[in-house]
Amino acid sequence: MNDCWAIHIDIEGFSVLYPKGDDAIWGLNELMLGIHRLGKNVFPEPPDRLFAYQLGDGFLIVSDFHEENLDRAASITIFLMKYITSFNIFCKATIAEGEMSDITGCYPEEVINKCDKNDQGKSSMGAGLMTIFPVMGTALINAVRIGKESPKGPLITFPIEYKKRLSDLFIINDIPDTQLASIDWVHTETGNFLEIGKKALLKYLCPEDLEKRIVNYIAENSLSLEWKKSCASYLGVSYN
Repeated sequence: MNDCWAIHIDIEGFSVLYPKGDDAIWGLNELMLGIHRLGKNVFPEPPDRLFAYQLGDGFLIVSDFHEENLDRAASITIFLMKYITSFNIFCKATIAEGEMSDITGCYPEEVINKCDKNDQGKSSMGAGLMTIFPVMGTALINAVRIGKESPKGPLITFPIEYKKRLSDLFIINDIPDTQLASIDWVHTETGNFLEIGKKALLKYLCPEDLEKRIVNYIAENSLSLEWKKSCASYLGVSYN
């Protein structure tokens, strides 16, 4: 029962958006800002403090300790999904549990000895540089695996057994033929979520405007049928 929770959240369609202009980087910028505000303004101290690691076009956000109630993890994820959609950028997120630990002690001594004293994540290679990811664990592995098993679309997914650890304030749908469930982040607005938004000092869209944003995004982009069906089935947003 010592596993922490982990949120893996990344930009939807980043590889498609990146060559077309600044939208992909702008979305990553806002996602980074939102996570940083949560850690700085909302959950700055133990035992609630957060740890975040950038992974390409997304982030892994990890709790300090195990939490039997997963309302906080879900509320953080919902807030980030609502916030990023304000910029016409969508994310996909998963919630999982597992351990995370510093694994630099397993790395080659030759590499570690060349690490910057002020930044242990950077090791010189002559005039070049190697950037080291210092942590690893089942929290990351499980979160990524859930993402691969989830339907396409801007969803928040998690193992179906987590439902009993979430309050009735969350709108949750089971995903057929899987052991996963999804939160309707468009229409879920819990007291905990509202408090997070207030402290983070970041604006986000109301459910009605989120619905319009999703419908317009579907109309303006070439998206897979599965992506569009996910919005209808798990977010309650119909499309033509």
